Amino acid sequence: MDKKYKILHVISDTNIGGAGRVLLVFLANFNRELFDVSVVLPKGSLLLPEIQKLGIRTIEFDGIADKSLALGAIKGLKNLYKEENPDIIHSHASLSARIAAKMAKIKVVHTRHSVYTSQSTSMQQSYKKKFPYRHIAGALNNYLSDIIIAASPAAKISLMETGTKQRKTVIIYNAIDGLTAISEQDKRAYRHKYGIADDDFVCCMIARIEKVKGHSYVLKAAQMVQWEDPKVKFLLVGTGSEEAAMKKLAQVMELNNVIFTGFVPDVSEILNISHVQINASFSEATSLALLEGLSLGMPAIATDVGGNPFVINDGVNGVLFESKDYAALYKAIMDLKGNTAEYEHLSKRAKEIFNERFTASVHTQKVEDVYRKLLGVGQEAAGNTTE
Repeated sequence: MDKKYKILHVISDTNIGGAGRVLLVFLANFNRELFDVSVVLPKGSLLLPEIQKLGIRTIEFDGIADKSLALGAIKGLKNLYKEENPDIIHSHASLSARIAAKMAKIKVVHTRHSVYTSQSTSMQQSYKKKFPYRHIAGALNNYLSDIIIAASPAAKISLMETGTKQRKTVIIYNAIDGLTAISEQDKRAYRHKYGIADDDFVCCMIARIEKVKGHSYVLKAAQMVQWEDPKVKFLLVGTGSEEAAMKKLAQVMELNNVIFTGFVPDVSEILNISHVQINASFSEATSLALLEGLSLGMPAIATDVGGNPFVINDGVNGVLFESKDYAALYKAIMDLKGNTAEYEHLSKRAKEIFNERFTASVHTQKVEDVYRKLLGVGQEAAGNTTE
């Protein structure tokens, strides 16, 4: 290979969130013969050691930590770009990175990881749905980005609502490396760890404990389930600002079937001992936890908001319900527990759909296709073909 194309990713996250996890998937799988990839990120970011483990060069940069627009960082980023001389800047939620790239006259790929405007519900700040914010956002997208990657159809719709040009956008689903099923012996050990009996039917929810994630409605559904079948258990995985309030609510409701696990470093142990995954969010782009469950053949019961309907097909690989409708959530749980044939059908299709749409290899190749299009590089340079 005579030429490598230099790609500089810029991410402002100090924690490892959805955007960071998707970036790590790409960094572990991209074509290193064709692309030379480095990452600019805040000093002390938790992403730093994870990226370095992959053998990827990192550049720590002051002033961008957890900020989309960091005015004081724009000039420094521009100077950094001039020194690095990349062929493409790939930004993740960093407006400053795109402004600096425009000033430096460098091509920009931008990934929209989240969903705004009408695809979000009342949890979204109202000013982001109205003039002039949404019109300014669309104008900036059109001016500052050559190609915008939407993480789901819902994210693309959100972009269109601001006036972002459709020809500038492409949908590339978030992706993960599929999880590996564990042995029955290990499953029993993990069930014992969390106080789950071997014959319990387990529903898990992996999400930050924040209002937007809908935990209070899951607790209401759990109460209805407890009245009917005490062998159904709920594992609520994660922490957040609403954790104390949700634990108090569960206590007041006298729920004996709900277990708050706190932060779990390796959620595969939770997913491997669960039968169904719940997503009760009021707003969602592409939930990586849902993808992890699908990779193990686990059906999901999810709200019909944002990107969820593009991951979970109702009656195919899971069940969709209206946001906040805890009675519908209760019914879906009991139906799946009581109908083995339907459960097995959803489980089989869950794994098949994951392999068709959400694997790391599919995601990575589509991102590389975006780079090739922007650089005018043919598929022959890649040594493979696009699915």
